[in-house]
Order: sequence, then C-alpha cells, then structure tokens
Amino acid sequence: MRILLSVEYDGKKYHGWQEQHNPDTIQGKIQESIYNFSQEKVKLCVAGRTDAGVHATGQIAHFDTTVDRSLEKWIMGLNSLLPEDIKINFVKYMDDRFHARFSALSRTYRYIIYNNRIKPCINRNKVGWHYKHTLDEYSMQLAANKLIGIKDFSSFRSSNCQSSSPIRKINDIIVSRVNDYLYIDICANSFLYNMIRNLVGSLVVIGSGEKDIDWMDDLIISKKRENGGKQFPAKGLYLINIKYDDKYNLDQKIVYPSYY
Repeated sequence: MRILLSVEYDGKKYHGWQEQHNPDTIQGKIQESIYNFSQEKVKLCVAGRTDAGVHATGQIAHFDTTVDRSLEKWIMGLNSLLPEDIKINFVKYMDDRFHARFSALSRTYRYIIYNNRIKPCINRNKVGWHYKHTLDEYSMQLAANKLIGIKDFSSFRSSNCQSSSPIRKINDIIVSRVNDYLYIDICANSFLYNMIRNLVGSLVVIGSGEKDIDWMDDLIISKKRENGGKQFPAKGLYLINIKYDDKYNLDQKIVYPSYY
C-alpha cells in the first residue's frame, strides 16, 4: 500500500531533505523512524527536496509498505520516534498512481525578511536577513510581477544546478509587509537550485533603491547569475504548500509562518 505523509520541520540542524552519507537529513530521520516503527526499510519520495537549513510546514512525501497499521498508529508511532524538530502533520492512504513529486502541480515557498535597524533576537534563526535600511515592498512587488509566467531563469540559477533546463513557470509572487517583517510568497511548477534565495536577493536590490524596477527586465534578459543580487540565507525559507489535482482529495491546510 502507498502512504502519504504531510511533514513539518525546522531545517536548521539538517543537511537538507535528501538522504546522504551524512545521516543528519530529514529523509534519513523519517526513514529511520519508519523502520523502527514497522521493521521495514522504505524509500521516501518527496515533492520538494529542500536544501540545508530550509524549513517546511507543508512538505509532502510518500512510501510503499506491506505493513498493515491504522493511520492513527502510523502518525502517533512515527511522531513518537522522530526528533522534536520534525513532525508528521497527517497521513493518508493513496492510490498507487499518486506520486508525491510527479503528481504535484505547484509548490509554494515563503521567504521572511526582518526589516529593522536592530537585529532580531527571539526569531533570529527563523528569518533570512536582518536588513536595516527600509525596503519598499511596493517596488519589490512591481519587480516581482515581471517574473510571473514561463521564462528562462538562468539569472537566478546557482552554478552547481543540475537541471537540464532553466525554463520554469512562476504562477504568482506576493510581497507583503506586517510591521518589520516582509513576506515573499512564490508559487511555481518547480524551482531551480537556489532560485528563490537568489531571486529574493535581487528583489531586495530594487526594494532598497539601489536599482529601479526596470532593472529586473535587464537581469532576466542577461541570463547571467553574476548580474543579480546576493543569495539570501536558507534559514528564512519555508516550503508551505504542495498543490495536487482535486481527484486526490488532499485538502491540506496551508500554514503561513509569521513572526510579527
């Protein structure tokens, strides 16, 4: 049978999602808990392979098993075996045609910037940047609008990206502010390696007034990463939602992290 997991995690201590020789990965920890619970080795398939330090409130993964347990036992059993910074939100039996990665229609991330001249204390490990100069979220939104649609995102692609194509489709970008916190929500079919963190850095160049809004057009056309803004830290990035076709009946509640 195929089991879906909705996963939430604090990525600070981990080397990203994907299992590596280093055991401290999200995938490794969850697979270990599944084995300890069921005595069966499984391989998790995931919707979005988050990088080291990136968090999630709505990650989706699945695995196949021959172990027959109730959904209640799965969720309570796995959560009792997982570390405190990884949690299973819910589990669901799925048809074999469902695939966490290949059935996904879109992925939505949120990036959080703290915009105040004084560095944050309580939330210092959960926001991506302490930016002391006032950022203009309205100009950032206008620049972000230029990124919506099917485009070549080479200017936001890290040099070690292994994707065969730089073409992606961004469905929507929303830039908003609540007090000293800026939230950048980005929904796309998929993303290039470090694309969001590089993109956020370029939006900040415009929000700070260093470049004007039309600079974004020039940056996209250049297809050169070195022309863009700096890459922002992983700790401010959250995977918040994976969208699937309604036929899968996944009414997943979207959790928007906020710290105001």
